[in-house]
Amino acid sequence: MSKEDIDIDAEIERISRKTNINIKRTEFAFEKQIKKLDIEIDEIANQKIKDFEEYKEELENYLTTDYSSLSIDRYREKLKKI
Repeated sequence: MSKEDIDIDAEIERISRKTNINIKRTEFAFEKQIKKLDIEIDEIANQKIKDFEEYKEELENYLTTDYSSLSIDRYREKLKKI
């Protein structure tokens, strides 16, 4: 088989087909990685929102706690014992 016997069009088509297959594989892998990252970002964002809600609730409970002078005196007595 000499160089003249090679069908240039067929060879170009074969190389193009291989290239297109590789491009598609790369695209699918990239899309899959992007989906994984989107899911991870959503999970982290939801956790941060949940943590903020819990912090906000705890802060509200702290601020609404009514400490009377009797309660404060009792805490002072407990601290003195320690």
